[in-house]
Amino acid sequence: MRLFLVFPFLAGLVASLPSQIHQQPFGLMDEHQSSKVNVSLYVMSRCPDARLCEDVFDSVINKEGILDKIDLNIGYIGTPKKSEVLGVTCKHGLEECIGNAQQLCLLNHLPIDKSYSIIQCQNYPSSFPRDIGNLDSLKKCVDTVGGVDWEKSGLAKCIEGKSHSTTITNNDDKEDKEKIKHLGKEAKKLLKKNINQTYEKEIKTSCTIDIDSTISGKQGRRRCIVDGGIWKGCDDGHTAQDFIRVIEEEHKNLQSKKDD
Repeated sequence: MRLFLVFPFLAGLVASLPSQIHQQPFGLMDEHQSSKVNVSLYVMSRCPDARLCEDVFDSVINKEGILDKIDLNIGYIGTPKKSEVLGVTCKHGLEECIGNAQQLCLLNHLPIDKSYSIIQCQNYPSSFPRDIGNLDSLKKCVDTVGGVDWEKSGLAKCIEGKSHSTTITNNDDKEDKEKIKHLGKEAKKLLKKNINQTYEKEIKTSCTIDIDSTISGKQGRRRCIVDGGIWKGCDDGHTAQDFIRVIEEEHKNLQSKKDD
């Protein structure tokens, strides 16, 4: 994955995107969003394939006018498990669950331009995914992107909470206990809800890109998958320009239906 960071890239991205747009609560669209195209990325925060598709989609959302035409949602892939302290498990371990939760806080408390830039900053280093789920690394990316007050934005409360310890029954989980105690109550709630919603959709491959379709013959959805670094089932193409074209087509069709 190539991201022309740091810093001219991030500065340009932040300056060019609308600052008021947040991710919609995952799975909670209503008629007021019907004039926009629903776009969903299903990922795992420590997955190389997620890194690849998020890099491509960076160019999509950075295209002028696109954020005004879409509702962008990110769903995290995992497995609900009541016996786990977080209520879910993640393919790449606890660090990934924590990374997912941290990114959900970003998406729920910051505009899309800010949250996506921070996620891209996390994806950029050659050491990826080593630092995903690491609080200090996340804060460095927040500072790198800039324009975010850690406390006033709500990130501190969401991600860190009161930093109180959570009881874990396994005898060998002292290190996990130390990690989880730095995760806020809201982050845990967001993680559990988001993963459960993705699980109910039976989506298991990171990265899966879904674009809702109202065009005849598209069966209500256009899907594209990255698996093992290979793009699969992408009938409409898999470049940023392809995704932009599809979004423009779907948005135009939605507008025509609205005007009927």
